[in-house]
Amino acid sequence: MKTKIIAVMSPKGGIGKTITATSLAYILGQEQNKRVLIADADAQGNASKTYNRYDPEGMGMPQIMEGGERLFLSPIYEKACKKFNNTSELIQTTDYSNIDIITSNMYLMRANMKVMQQHNAGQAEILFRAFEEIEGAYDYIIIDCGLLFDMTVINAIVAADMVIAPIQAGGFEIDAIQELQEQAQELRRLNPKLKIKGLMTMRQKNKFSLAVEEWLKQESGHNMFVTAIRRSIIVARATTNKRPVPAESKRCVVSLDYRDVVYELRREMEE
Repeated sequence: MKTKIIAVMSPKGGIGKTITATSLAYILGQEQNKRVLIADADAQGNASKTYNRYDPEGMGMPQIMEGGERLFLSPIYEKACKKFNNTSELIQTTDYSNIDIITSNMYLMRANMKVMQQHNAGQAEILFRAFEEIEGAYDYIIIDCGLLFDMTVINAIVAADMVIAPIQAGGFEIDAIQELQEQAQELRRLNPKLKIKGLMTMRQKNKFSLAVEEWLKQESGHNMFVTAIRRSIIVARATTNKRPVPAESKRCVVSLDYRDVVYELRREMEE
């Protein structure tokens, strides 16, 4: 099976973007024996922290984006930084079977600025080429994108087969998926196969939340997952403990819901 690349992206914070990326990766790799690579494309490094691989001076996504050059000013980072010949050299294993990771840290912000200043034809295809180097090594690559529509996120969208956009029941969050659709439309000339699919998160069992869910699925015109992710305090506990939610609690409602999302995702991606 050709490697399937899933980017999880939303310009709104606090709606479960990293929880979605890390939970999908855990279920696919740990529970369903798929070979999974997490690509942390967020300078905050929250996916790297969740999988206990965050290093503020470590190598990973910043080097992919800037090509391995010694750009940065930190003496510690300069000492650690070196040229790499292949994407595989930047991949780390995790504590979970079948799940590897390319980590990120705040140096990704500087890498983004360098790429943006290059103004060359290939600046939006850096990740696409990097993932080509490891084609076949993984069944799924899950990209946890940052909030800003920066060069790394643009690269993620160009490389992805699908963008999953978490949406909470609120006006600004619904506007965000429309903005994402509009921005991605301009990139479809580089990635004609791109699909964007909304995922409702933090759903509560009240009239407003249920009404928003019904509107999103029936009338909004957006392609939506059937499954909605329910709200649970387990998410906060998992974040505090720096663990994927299904590793923190296999039977909580959020874990159950993400398993249903994985079922939908595999049915669509592997058909």
